[in-house]
Amino acid sequence: MPGFFEKNKKHLFIVAAFLILFWLLTYQVKAGRFTLLERPVLAVSGFVERIVTGTYNGILSVGRGYVFLVRTERENRRLQDEVNRLRLENQITTELLSENERLRSALAFAKKDPLRSVMAQVIAKESTPVSSTYTVNKGASDGIERDQPVYSPDGVVGRVQAVLGSTAKIQLLTDPGNTIAVRVLRNREEGLLEGKLDRCALKYVSYYVDVQEGDLLVTSGLDAIYPKGLPVAVVTEVKKHEASSFQTVYARPVVSLARIEEVLVLKK
Repeated sequence: MPGFFEKNKKHLFIVAAFLILFWLLTYQVKAGRFTLLERPVLAVSGFVERIVTGTYNGILSVGRGYVFLVRTERENRRLQDEVNRLRLENQITTELLSENERLRSALAFAKKDPLRSVMAQVIAKESTPVSSTYTVNKGASDGIERDQPVYSPDGVVGRVQAVLGSTAKIQLLTDPGNTIAVRVLRNREEGLLEGKLDRCALKYVSYYVDVQEGDLLVTSGLDAIYPKGLPVAVVTEVKKHEASSFQTVYARPVVSLARIEEVLVLKK
């Protein structure tokens, strides 16, 4: 205790002086008279009152500001949640409209031969350095068989490679094991188109055959799998080599295989 009083002597003296002045002022007010101590006492008490009042008002202002910020943050959070919800609903609606448009197109195309076409949805995709296949949700129970051609309203997709009861595996045009008989629509030149994973290539094209970039390749029907005249690919690159009797011809499938979601399987 002696140490406490020694350390806080100045502060205790100020507090004691204030209490004495405050007591004197109170005593004089009750007695109905004032002395020379009135002004200093009033000045001190007024100073203290201003400090207390200012502090209180400051705390009150800060409190009101905090409440306002909290409410604003809650409102912003609510509005952001509403924006996210609307954005999600818009994405779902856009996807449904896109799917509806694809199905309409596929159905319209299938109506040309409704008894022979089976519509199927792609449920799995597999791409490795040696193969490129899709799995669809239709199989043997739907009349699907091995080597049936698979296409879309835009053109040829591939052919059925394997069949189970309710699913089937589709070998894409770009699969290295896939070969399809085609002809150049412009001049009826014929050839075999094989898959190269990211594109296709014409096999054994003679140096003197007229093939140009931009030529459309269609099915020739000579492989006994695909019907005649279906769009297959567009020639993208032609290279002739003086030391070889063959040309190098690359082509791009007319169907965007990476984006396809529904296909038509043509029954035999």
